[in-house]
Amino acid sequence: MNGRINLSCGKEAMTSTSISDFFIDNCLAAAHGSFVKVYLYLIRCLHDTSMPITVEEMSNRVGESENDVIKALRYWEKEGFLRVSYDADGDVRDIRIENSDGFPVKDKILTATEPPIGRTKNIGRTASRTVEKPESAESEIMIPTYTPSQIARFRELDEFSCLIDSLESKLGKIMSVRMLQVPSFLYESLGFTPDMIEYLYDICIKADKAADKYIEKTAIEWKKSGVFDLDSARLHVLTRTAEYSAVVKAFGISGRGLGSGELEYLSKWHGSGFSIELIREACCRAVSKGSSGKQFSYADSILRNWQQKGITTLAEVKKDDSEYRQSRSEKNVIDQDGTNSSTVRGRFTNFPQRNYNSNDFAEFERRKLGITNHPAQ
Repeated sequence: MNGRINLSCGKEAMTSTSISDFFIDNCLAAAHGSFVKVYLYLIRCLHDTSMPITVEEMSNRVGESENDVIKALRYWEKEGFLRVSYDADGDVRDIRIENSDGFPVKDKILTATEPPIGRTKNIGRTASRTVEKPESAESEIMIPTYTPSQIARFRELDEFSCLIDSLESKLGKIMSVRMLQVPSFLYESLGFTPDMIEYLYDICIKADKAADKYIEKTAIEWKKSGVFDLDSARLHVLTRTAEYSAVVKAFGISGRGLGSGELEYLSKWHGSGFSIELIREACCRAVSKGSSGKQFSYADSILRNWQQKGITTLAEVKKDDSEYRQSRSEKNVIDQDGTNSSTVRGRFTNFPQRNYNSNDFAEFERRKLGITNHPAQ
């Protein structure tokens, strides 16, 4: 991986490092920071093509791992900015920058010599970091078949080796060469990061759908939907849950998706394990309170209250409501009878109270009128 690489440009080499507005406006947000650093370094190297360029040197110059440098080259080739050629061992030998002005070539990208490791073609370029151009029927992602020696080379990479160890722990078994085809495809062809791959396996295992075909299908759907990192993967999954639909319907939200703050609440409820029924009931009760700006906050307080009481079902919610109404009713009766000495209503309510009858009131009236003797019986 440390062999000399020949670098050339489709145009005459520049005398200064210039990056087009198009590249800044359309590529910076979509590309990982390490990918941008590698591309900028290659543009800089066009000033002196006699400079020795190796993967190791690029790694040292941009402060990224050699594996990240390789990923960057593959990324920019897929985006149409580079042509990369490989030798028989799969090492990079030639890099051709298609347009140093920062505009990708419009026609299909082909490498001068096909790398020994299977690669995905025709992946739509990303217009922004959050929105990726959907795949068309004509640009179907092909799933390569990797040889045992190719997979063995992947496992020489520390992050891929650690990924496989983690997946085997999740699956509870050693992954065969056939099973390793899937993470190899996700990692090498789709460009998924190890944490994305682990999250995908977690989702599929939890849903009891850890079959290779299902994982591949889900991964391709993510790629076509513009999922590019762990955060966007989590958001993609969350917006397709039954909880998301239940919340949107309960709050009567239409014509828009949930905002970032609202999604934070939903993510919290989803991660806390609340059932769809409890989430829907809490949201409906929050709506009845009126204030639209605080409905999510109020629903959250309801769910936290139920959680503290150990309530997990609607039946338990109804029982709790019934007990609350009964306790309120008993309290009202006690207050009306005047026997609730624990209720503080004013400054003097702790003094003992006396009950008066009709004779007492008659005596009060006689004293007020100055009558000292009782009337004849």
